[in-house]
Amino acid sequence: MRHLSQNEIAIRIVPTHLRWPDASTSVVWRQLHECVLQFYEFARAFDDDCLEIEQSKVFSSNEIVRRRAEAGREAIRQLAGFRPFESASSAVTREVERLHRREDLTPQESEAKQKLIKALDDLRGGLAAVERLLLERSKLRQISPA
Repeated sequence: MRHLSQNEIAIRIVPTHLRWPDASTSVVWRQLHECVLQFYEFARAFDDDCLEIEQSKVFSSNEIVRRRAEAGREAIRQLAGFRPFESASSAVTREVERLHRREDLTPQESEAKQKLIKALDDLRGGLAAVERLLLERSKLRQISPA
């Protein structure tokens, strides 16, 4: 197993965030960008863990498979309650609902609302991409309840 590069991780997990408004635009955009960075860090740490398991001279091949699968199940469990995603998702939902209730949206506000909706969709796709990466790196075939 080879190490994933930062670019490989970034290409797979919400690459569209590079086209989002800057994180300094608002608290919501900061949370969205922060969530993507946390996805990257989570994926990097998991990749490092898998590589360490693979390169162990102490474990038998069966033990490597078992430990890698165990690490994958634990990572998927952690991802299910990933706080940065929950925070960003909630913040976007609140802001979109706030804008939706207003009847006097300017064209800029309407465009901002659409960008937030698209970013949330991107973020959900990023969550799924992280899960696929975990399954691939741990060599699990599907999510199995643990």
